[in-house]
Amino acid sequence: MARRDIPMNEVTETIYQWCKGMKIQHISRSLGLDRKTIRKYLGIARRAGIEREGPPPDEHDIAARVRGIMDSQGSAYDTPATDLLVRHRDDIKRWLDDRNMTGKQVWRLLKETYGIEVGYTTIKRYLRREFSFGRPSVTVRMETPAGEEAQVDFGYAGLMHDPEVQKNRRAWAFIMTLSASRHKFVRFVFRQDTGTWLDCHERAFAFFGGVPKRIILDNLKSGVVKADIYDPTINRAYADMERHYGFVADPARVRAPEHKGKVERAVPTVRKHLLAGRTFGDITEANDRALYWCREEIGIEIHGTTKKKPYESFLREEKHLLIPLPETPFEYPLWKECTVHPDHRIVFDKSYYSLPTRCIGKKVWVRGTAKTVEVFLDHERVKVHPRAHGPGQWVTDRSDYPPDKLAFLMATPAWCRKKASEFGPATEALVTAILKENATRNLRKAQAILRLAEKNSGDIERVAERALSYGNTRYRSIKTMLEKGIMQTVEHRTAPLSDLGQRFLREPAYFAREVRHD
Repeated sequence: MARRDIPMNEVTETIYQWCKGMKIQHISRSLGLDRKTIRKYLGIARRAGIEREGPPPDEHDIAARVRGIMDSQGSAYDTPATDLLVRHRDDIKRWLDDRNMTGKQVWRLLKETYGIEVGYTTIKRYLRREFSFGRPSVTVRMETPAGEEAQVDFGYAGLMHDPEVQKNRRAWAFIMTLSASRHKFVRFVFRQDTGTWLDCHERAFAFFGGVPKRIILDNLKSGVVKADIYDPTINRAYADMERHYGFVADPARVRAPEHKGKVERAVPTVRKHLLAGRTFGDITEANDRALYWCREEIGIEIHGTTKKKPYESFLREEKHLLIPLPETPFEYPLWKECTVHPDHRIVFDKSYYSLPTRCIGKKVWVRGTAKTVEVFLDHERVKVHPRAHGPGQWVTDRSDYPPDKLAFLMATPAWCRKKASEFGPATEALVTAILKENATRNLRKAQAILRLAEKNSGDIERVAERALSYGNTRYRSIKTMLEKGIMQTVEHRTAPLSDLGQRFLREPAYFAREVRHD
C-alpha cells in the first residue's frame, strides 16, 4: 500500500508558528489541524533540536532540519521526470540556489522562459526526487468578513536600480493584503518615511477602488509613534489620513503573531513568487510587473485556504463592500514640533508665524498643508494661519501681541531704518548694513538691535561706530559690548595722548614755587 506524501507544508508551518509564539489552540484554528496532530509535529521539532527560546528560526532552516529527522519516505506518486525537465536540469538547479524560490515559481519560469507546459504536480514530484526540494506554503484560515480588513507591511526586497541617481539602491516592498479575498497591492520603494508610507496607502486605495474599514499594521515608525493629538500611538499624519478616508488604524499587538499572520507572511510571498528568478531594469519596471503579478499571476491562482482566486473573489465578493474613495484628494500634512520664541513667533518650513503671548516658551505641534498652518498647544488648536508662499516670509496676526510690543514686532525694514536714525548716524548705518544683505531674513536682528538701543540710548552710538569699524554686525557682539561696558574700556585705551598726558603732568603752579638749596 502506497503511502501519501510527507506533509512537509503542515509540519513546517506548524513548527514555524509555534516558534513565533502561537499557542496550540491558535495554530489549530489557523491551520485547521487537530491538536493531537499539532503535538505530534511539535515532537518532531524537539527531536530536530528546534526550541522555542530565542529568535525563531528561518522557515527554510526548519524544513531542512525536519527533513533530516523524518525518515526518507517515498511518494506514492513518484514518476520519472519528463525529458523536458531533464533537459533544463541545470537551469532549474540554478534557480533553486535562490533561497526564496518555490516549486510554483520554477513552474512559472519554465513556462515564461522556455514555453514548457508541464503540470505543477509533475514539477513538484521532479523537484522532490531530484533535489529533495520542498517548501512550506502559507496556510491561514480566512476569518475576516469581506471589506472589513487589510494588513500592511514593509519588507526588504533587495537591490534595485534607481533611474534618478543611476545606481542600485536598497529597496523595500510595501504590501497591502485584503484579509478576506487575499487580493494584494505591492509597490517597491527606496524609503520607509512617513511620506512614502502615506503615498503607498493612497496608491493601494486607488488600486482597489476603495478603502477597507480597518487596517492592521505592524509596529512601523512611519505609522506608529507616541505623538498624536487623538491617539498617542498613531503618527499624526497617518491619523489625518485615517479621518480623511474613514478607516481605523489598528497596530498589531507585540508578541501576538496570530493578530498579524498575513502581515508576517506577505513579504516572503512576494520574495518567492514575484522576485525570485527575475531581474528588472529599474524600480519602475519592477512596479509595473508587481501590479500585473497582483492581478494576472498570484491573483488568478487558487488560494490554498480560501480555495478561490484572490482577484476574482475580490471583484465578485469584496470590492463593493469597501468604503468609497472620497471626492477630494488627501492633502498630505507636514507635522513639526516647534518652540515659541520670546518674540511670539515660531519658525515653520523657513517662515515665521505669530502666536499669542500665553504660548511663549512652550512647545507646540504645527500642522502644515498647502493652504493653512494650524498650531496646537496641549491638544488645543490655538492658531490657524494661511500658509506662507515661500521661505523667509512673516505671517502675523496683530491681536497676538500686547500693545507695547506691537510697534517692534510689526516693524518693517523702512521703519527700522527710520527708528535707527533717531539714535544717531552710526546706529542708522549699523541697521542699514544689517538689512542690506537680506532685509527679510535679517529683520529680526535689526529689531533686536533697536530694542538694545532703547535700553542703552547713551551708549548705542559709540558701540555702533566701533562695530562698523570692524565690520561686525553680530547681535551678540553688540549686546556684549553694551552689557559689559567694553566700550568704556576701549575709549580709555584709545584716548589721544594729549588727553592722557593732562592726567599725569604736574600743575603749572608747581613750577612757580621757589626751590631752596641748603
